Amino acid sequence: DAYCPLAREGWWMMPGPVRITDVRITPVAFDDPPLLNSVGVHEPYALRAVVEVCTDAGLTGLGETYAGEQHLRQLAAAASVLAGHDVFAVSEMCRAVAGLVGGEAVGDLHGLTGVITAAGTASRVFSPFEVACLDLQGKILGRPVCDLLGGAVRDRVPFSGYLFYKWAGHPGRPADAWGEALDPAGIVAQARRMVTGYGFTALKLKGGVFPPGEEVEAVRSEERRVGKEVRSRW
Repeated sequence: DAYCPLAREGWWMMPGPVRITDVRITPVAFDDPPLLNSVGVHEPYALRAVVEVCTDAGLTGLGETYAGEQHLRQLAAAASVLAGHDVFAVSEMCRAVAGLVGGEAVGDLHGLTGVITAAGTASRVFSPFEVACLDLQGKILGRPVCDLLGGAVRDRVPFSGYLFYKWAGHPGRPADAWGEALDPAGIVAQARRMVTGYGFTALKLKGGVFPPGEEVEAVRSEERRVGKEVRSRW
């Protein structure tokens, strides 16, 4: 009941649907470090979009997604067909969005995953709206979203740290607080900071930057100098 005042008042028993009245899409750009991967380096900014789905009940559901120019155009097109739908009519909304943008197949721009199919495009575009509707459903019913999906499997989920080869800073910009990591010593320093500063017990190195033998040696150096009690992956 503490999750939603409307649920505490028995609001969810009222007849009739809860309908979408408006959808707001807000692009966000935030600093991204110069992390290296098999196709180059991260751009100076990471782009995301916050999706807000508003209803006639005064509740708002939230979703989050990518924010490239083409994806933003598709999100705006999808948002235009959602007004008036019941927030529980997810399949109906998915069909409406697929009919609007599902015919488009797009490239991934980096060559790692290939062309995204028409069906995949529809799923990528609709997914933040679906999450926002699940958020709304949980608020209406006074239950966490995991209960709508079959219930929680566990109370806690362990996280692993993600190690990257990286430059000290983007070209023309000052070095960031993590500094350069272009050899085993740099990866070991990064790993130590992950473990001592954040308590990670598992670490993964993003590979594909240097020849495999060099990267394997970096992982082995990490195991020797950070400790085998920290699980290492490549």
